[in-house]
Amino acid sequence: MLRPIPAVGLASALVQTIDFSINALRKDHPIFQPSSPSTTPFVENAAFLQDIIHNLYRLTDLIDHSELKELYDEKSAKSAKAAKKLSEAALQLLKHADLVKELTASFIDAVIAAQEKGKFGDPRWPTAREALLNGVWKKAHLTGVKKRYRALRRDIETSLLLAMRQYLDQSIETGLALFSGEEGVHTKHWEKWQNQTLDMIHSNDWKSNKKKDVEEFSKQVDALIQAENEAYFRATIFDRLWFEEMDERLNSIPAPVDGGFEWVFGDASRQVGGLLEWFTNTRGEEIYWLTGKPGSGKTTLMKHLFRNPRLFPHLEAWSGQLPGITSGFFLWNSGTEPQKSSVGLLRAIIYETLQDLIFGPLEEDGIIVQNLFSDRWNAFLSYAGGLHEFNFPELKAAFEGLVSDAKKKFFFMIDGLDETEDYPKELMDLVFSTARRDNVKFLLSARSSPAFQSAFENKPRMMLEEYTKDDIHTYLATTFNMEAKLQALRGKMDGEEESTIVRVLAEKSSGVFLWAQLATKFLLENLEPDSDFLILKDRADALPYILDDLLAHILSKLAPEDIEVINKLHNLLSHQNTCPAILPFSFAYTAETPATLAADVRPLTAVEISKRVEDMQALTQQRCKGLLSIFDTTPSDQHASFESLRMSYAHRAIRDYFLAYPGLLQTSLSNTSEENNWNPAQQWANAHLWLLKTLSPPTTKRSSNGNTNSKTSTLHVWTPLSSALESSLELHIATNKFPLTYIDAALTTAIFLALRSETGHDLPQYASSSHVASTSTTPSASTTPTTLTTPLDLAVLLNLTAYIALKAKTTDRREVRHALDYSRGMRKRMGVGGEEVWLSGRGRERLKKEFEKGRQDGEALLEYYAKAVRFGVSKPELEAPEWV
Repeated sequence: MLRPIPAVGLASALVQTIDFSINALRKDHPIFQPSSPSTTPFVENAAFLQDIIHNLYRLTDLIDHSELKELYDEKSAKSAKAAKKLSEAALQLLKHADLVKELTASFIDAVIAAQEKGKFGDPRWPTAREALLNGVWKKAHLTGVKKRYRALRRDIETSLLLAMRQYLDQSIETGLALFSGEEGVHTKHWEKWQNQTLDMIHSNDWKSNKKKDVEEFSKQVDALIQAENEAYFRATIFDRLWFEEMDERLNSIPAPVDGGFEWVFGDASRQVGGLLEWFTNTRGEEIYWLTGKPGSGKTTLMKHLFRNPRLFPHLEAWSGQLPGITSGFFLWNSGTEPQKSSVGLLRAIIYETLQDLIFGPLEEDGIIVQNLFSDRWNAFLSYAGGLHEFNFPELKAAFEGLVSDAKKKFFFMIDGLDETEDYPKELMDLVFSTARRDNVKFLLSARSSPAFQSAFENKPRMMLEEYTKDDIHTYLATTFNMEAKLQALRGKMDGEEESTIVRVLAEKSSGVFLWAQLATKFLLENLEPDSDFLILKDRADALPYILDDLLAHILSKLAPEDIEVINKLHNLLSHQNTCPAILPFSFAYTAETPATLAADVRPLTAVEISKRVEDMQALTQQRCKGLLSIFDTTPSDQHASFESLRMSYAHRAIRDYFLAYPGLLQTSLSNTSEENNWNPAQQWANAHLWLLKTLSPPTTKRSSNGNTNSKTSTLHVWTPLSSALESSLELHIATNKFPLTYIDAALTTAIFLALRSETGHDLPQYASSSHVASTSTTPSASTTPTTLTTPLDLAVLLNLTAYIALKAKTTDRREVRHALDYSRGMRKRMGVGGEEVWLSGRGRERLKKEFEKGRQDGEALLEYYAKAVRFGVSKPELEAPEWV
């Protein structure tokens, strides 16, 4: 594989910075406004200026993290003599880098000043240039900056051509391969550019000391800038579409019972109105509705059909000579926000479809991403905008654009339409409007409801419980046959009674698999040594037909201790409102506050992890009677891992029942003092701190391009820390006592882990290497330190006023000063909305609210304690709360 020439990486970062800066300073470079404000609102002055600031910081960091720059820094750390051994071209580029960074630092400060001068109600600036000329820079100064950037670009191009020429000559001399093999969709953009450019230098004999050659080479550099912009934009769009838990629901669905759903591929299904016939027909029936009672197996059947090779011939009969694209999504009402939202559904389907189009057999040009998100692309070219989170209207428009290609056929499977929590009507409207196209088909599953009955009134459908009686009978017979407890009973009778029980249960289930599973587990687990099939049949006869009634019946027969366990687990799940991983759930169930605070900071051993997993598995199997379950979300192409285990209700119908009848889980044990002290909010707070204290070193993870990262990822400290702080703020509100000891433990642990990590961390911090001198006489955003060192740093940044009031007095004044400087530097670097990187999303609402509160009182107190001499200075008042 061809390695990138280090000079190319640094030069690329430099010319990208220069090109973007010059464009921002041009009077003929307008700020792009969206073509459809109903999809994407108009961009305001502060927002586009902030995007410019963010991109200038990003490009500056790109310079510092280039291979050549890091190589130089590494050699410089050893000795100045070692650093000077780099080639002449490399040393030239490094000097150019310092000049570009210095000039860009002053540009950043100017844009920040322009942003600060703006006020609400100002007319929209047509260009960034006009914003800067509004009292920040004089025209002559702005023109001078542009000239300096242009001169630097010429110098950089000359040095880069020299570096590539030297690389070329050395490779020819030593016999090294100059070019990589055949290019394809997986070839990196820089690799294509490097191949083409080396070939042109070789064939045209370009030399850096010939002006005409440098001018021709400059056109190649323009192509590099374009390729870098396209690659970064596409990668960011894919990152915005992708989410880590995208396939968790699909992966967690068990396979059907042996031989289950074979009738789907039978002769009846091939008749007009059957599912297989619908796949092939071209009568304009573009929607098929799979429905049925809760627990009838809709989701299991949908997974069985999803990308099932036995369906391919039928889909090919429909698509004919046109290429076909298949995608789908399995909504999960018990999952995370993206897993149960229309926004998450569209993100997943668009992401998967684009990946298939570009990296699949069709090998479509990646420009499809820019075409599909043209407003975003134009905003990116204009001011580095267009990289914000997606909203439903925008995703809707993108989906419509995606399927508008009549030269392709699109088949989509969506499971659980009734499980989405946002835009349900708009999602249905999108499905129906899209399905009017001849090149699109939808297989949809949803519970039967008046709304869906009306919407799908004239659509082909399947009422699943009408087809599953034989499958349920097979499941029951197999389960009874494998039950060890029944072996002793079989010798007492002729077996007819057992068959009768299976038949009774199958009939009572009325096609609902969940009913059959719960009933069977309930009957078999309650077998006593002196039981026989007659007693078992009487118990089967006593089971209610309706699922809700069966749940009530099961609960009425449980011991109070078992109900108490189920109640605790239900309260933990309800409080989290998601499907938590098994390890944090284990901590939440078992952790006691004193032990949590006293615990050491160290990763759990493999034995400790296994013990916790086994304990939770035993708890759910022995005490929960099939009502709650542990799901394995491991992808089929990966080895199982405890990290993929999720705790939830065995079915959404069970959760809905518990929420509808909360009194059923109350027992006499619930009123004991021990149980009264058991608080789900406190338990989850303990769990988050345990997760933080037991954080393991990072491992490779699956990324948005579908591959595992080859490099070791950074240590992800922020998620458990932010969850711990969010929980602490919830406890403060509930008890009116500030949990100082807990918050101090969380912050101290996080800082300890971050500073110890050899692979970096994700706590709020920016690269210190980007701090360069500014020509400004006032403190610059580019020179303010943003390096995290103490717990107080984070507390001040997050504006945890109560913590500040309690800790400022006893903290070393130098640490107080650093915390103030760090917070101000971070907020300056973040700019407008930059905190969203750390504070967006569900589960950080209280933290975000604290961050947005006024800071004057807290900062005044910190300024007081940061002084070396406080004589004659009155101490600011900041009320210290009662704490624990």
